[in-house]
Parts: sequence; C-alpha cells; structure tokens
Amino acid sequence: MVLPMLYLVPTGVKADATPSVSYCTHVQNVGWQDYSPQGEMSGSEGQGLRLEGIRIALNESGYDLGIEYQTHIQNIGWETDTAKGWTTSNGISGTQGMGYRLEAIQIRLTGADADQFDIYYKVHAQNYGWLDWAKNGEEAGTAGFGYRLEGIIIKILPAGSEAPGNVDYPFVSTNEFLNKIKGNWYSIKNPSTLPGLKITGNPYEECGLLWLGSKYYECRYRIIFVAKDGKSGTFEAYEQNYYKPPCSENSNWQKVPIVISDIYQLNEDNTISRTSKSYKETFRK
Repeated sequence: MVLPMLYLVPTGVKADATPSVSYCTHVQNVGWQDYSPQGEMSGSEGQGLRLEGIRIALNESGYDLGIEYQTHIQNIGWETDTAKGWTTSNGISGTQGMGYRLEAIQIRLTGADADQFDIYYKVHAQNYGWLDWAKNGEEAGTAGFGYRLEGIIIKILPAGSEAPGNVDYPFVSTNEFLNKIKGNWYSIKNPSTLPGLKITGNPYEECGLLWLGSKYYECRYRIIFVAKDGKSGTFEAYEQNYYKPPCSENSNWQKVPIVISDIYQLNEDNTISRTSKSYKETFRK
C-alpha cells in the first residue's frame, strides 16, 4: 500500500491552495488499492466487486481543518450506532477480512476553518451505477436493498463553489417507496382476480394479507428496485399460505400452504400492475 504524501506548511501560514484529500479503498478480491488523488475514482466500476473499507487522508494546506467519515456496513449498520463512531483522517472505516460490503458513506470536514470549504463525494452503487454528489455529511449510497458500494470519488472545493455535478439523488432508500406500496390498492389491472393488496411491515418478507375474492393469503414481499426519486419501482410479492374459509359456523379457517410468486410494478401515477418479466429479468445484476 502506497501512503499519501502530506505536505507540511508552517503553523499559522495558510497556503493559497485549497485543501485536498487522497483516499484508498479495500476492494473484494483485491485488498487495499493505492491512494487516489481527489477527483479520481477509488474502487472499481463494472466488475461487481464490493468496497469493504476506506481510508481518507486530508492535506489541510495550513488551514485549521480535520475530516471525519463513517460507513454503513453489512450486518453492522452505521458506525456511529456502534462503539467505534466516526473515523478521523487516514483511519480505517469499514472492515477487513470479514467480507462485509459497504452500502453508504458520510464525510464531513471539522475544525475552525471547516465553513470555508465544501467536501463533495459520490459513489458507484450496485444496480444504480454512479449516484449524484453528496456534500458535507450527507448520506451517499443506498439503504434497504443490501446493495454494495463499488467505487467512490471525493473532492474539496471552496465553500459556495458550483457543485461538480448533479446533486439531486446521492442516496436511494426503500423507505419512501415502502410507504407508497403500503395500504390497499384497487388499481391493479385485473381487479376480478386481485381486487386489493394490503402490505404491512418492512421490505424484508414480512407478512401481510393478499385478498383474492373471498379468500385470504399471507403475502410476503421484498423490494427489488426503486427509482432514484422514489416514485416508481418493482417488488416481489408471493402468497405463502391460503386460508380456506370455514365450512360451517363451528369450524375455523384452514391454513393451506401455497406459493405463487409475482413481480409488481409501482408506476409514477401510483398505479400498480403485474410485470411480464421473470424475477431474473427484473432483478438488475
């Protein structure tokens, strides 16, 4: 691993140059890469390799600056929700040797001169590619899908500078989409077969009820893909158990196991329709 070169500036003297960062990532099947200068990618693109850890070194250029960052890690969550907390300059955020993917990141500047600069960063996320730029501690990446980060670009600019690119969608979460698909729908294309769908719980296969005519099915589901703006996407719903109506006043509903899987599309006009695609076609590699 090649360590970054940090240039020393006498105390109390501020250089004309803007502070900068260099960073390296721990990549699946590769290990630690060399440090990349700001504005260049660390990680990979188009290879399907997860980021597992990151180190960010700060060149303060004589300013009173520090840097903090944290990642959202598979099976762990945000590091600030653990005893570790924020990582400081050139420390390791993430894991080594555990095979856990990074899913999101936050980066911010600290120190008396932090308000003079903006730190921008964007990530390459599984199934989405490059998301938009985040800055100054905003979340970048995805939440609720289990998607890996694959690459990252970071740069520091003077405060108020024009952003290096689009800033609308640096982070995609299932939360907004999940709120849209909860509840009862009566806009599915074949109402005689599927007049309404009621879903409760989180996107990871929690039980709800699927109403088919006079019968109930337990419905389990998971979100597959959500548009960056959260307005549309696809999800899988399948019926695990059929509840047979009682045959008499003294009998109970009978639970009969069954599995019927379908992919559904939530359209931008908030209508729901079955897709004609198979699961493998719908799930982006």
